[in-house]
Amino acid sequence: KQWYQRRVRGNMIFPFVLALFGTTLSAVLDPTLTEWRLIEKNEERVLFPLRDYILEVKAFRPDVYDTNPPYSQLFKTDKPTTMMMMLHAGGWGPSSKVGRLVWNTIKYDRGYDIAVEECNVRYKAYNSFPAGGEKEQIWAWNFFDDRFELRCNGEMQYEQNFDDGEVSAYKPGLPAKCRALGDADVDRIIFKHMAGEYIRGRPKNGIGGGEEESTDAPDPIIDPVDPVDPDPVDPDPVDPDPVDPEEPDVNPTCNCWTRECGFCSKLACTVKHDLVNSEAGITVTSALKWKKLNSIMLFDENGNALGNFQWNLKSIHLTGCISCQTPPAMRQLKRGDTTAWNFINIF
Repeated sequence: KQWYQRRVRGNMIFPFVLALFGTTLSAVLDPTLTEWRLIEKNEERVLFPLRDYILEVKAFRPDVYDTNPPYSQLFKTDKPTTMMMMLHAGGWGPSSKVGRLVWNTIKYDRGYDIAVEECNVRYKAYNSFPAGGEKEQIWAWNFFDDRFELRCNGEMQYEQNFDDGEVSAYKPGLPAKCRALGDADVDRIIFKHMAGEYIRGRPKNGIGGGEEESTDAPDPIIDPVDPVDPDPVDPDPVDPDPVDPEEPDVNPTCNCWTRECGFCSKLACTVKHDLVNSEAGITVTSALKWKKLNSIMLFDENGNALGNFQWNLKSIHLTGCISCQTPPAMRQLKRGDTTAWNFINIF
């Protein structure tokens, strides 16, 4: 048994499996990156489209630390309180590096807390002590067209406008490098000195990257499908009021990746549907793109996550089972075409 929501009109299905949502993913991105992944080595490389995802880092403040160390220790990037990322666009070589980000799990007395090499002449101070001094911290890097933000446990700690890079004779290339960082299509990251921390990607709302995260309340939950309904999916054969399937209020885009839904973790944002034993299965109306993956999050009757089913014009993924190209007939569709897809007894 899986969790879904029922159709509201015609052959369109409203959000199911904690929601059907669209996220712009790189064609080579591991779909499981939306779940916490442990960084096991002191240098680890990950394909990550920074425009389309908010990068979250689960870090742990060391039990013993010094907020006023000597200068010889303050700027070391391999100390327990420090994290570092190298941002790359299109390759792993030195010529493809577009950014170097260094930040700490504590606030130093001198204010040497965070530095973006391409924008700052020297380290900058946080707004407050991260996470109020708590050991476990969730950092969120969010890149927009004009700026980036760094939050810890939801609290803003630092933000930088790409047009406001500093100028110094000691660092040639500023502030042009800061604007270039904002224009770069970052698609891979090298994490350094971060073994033992965790990372994940949180898809941004809307289609495409660089959009503000919505603060609107989620759509109301539709009543679950009646298990005795003999025809829970098939549309009325006679529709007295035919509608354009492209209209957003008829086939809306659904997204459970909101704070109200616990980023697809709250079962209150779902309803039940017995996918295994259903004769009709479910029908999904979606617009396919080459890079954007449509996703169905699957859960068992106890609310345990089973995995994701994802598809676009190029590939099909089922967590732990398959990752393959789409059939030739499917690739003949034009990008953005709205079509109906039937999923029947997929387990």
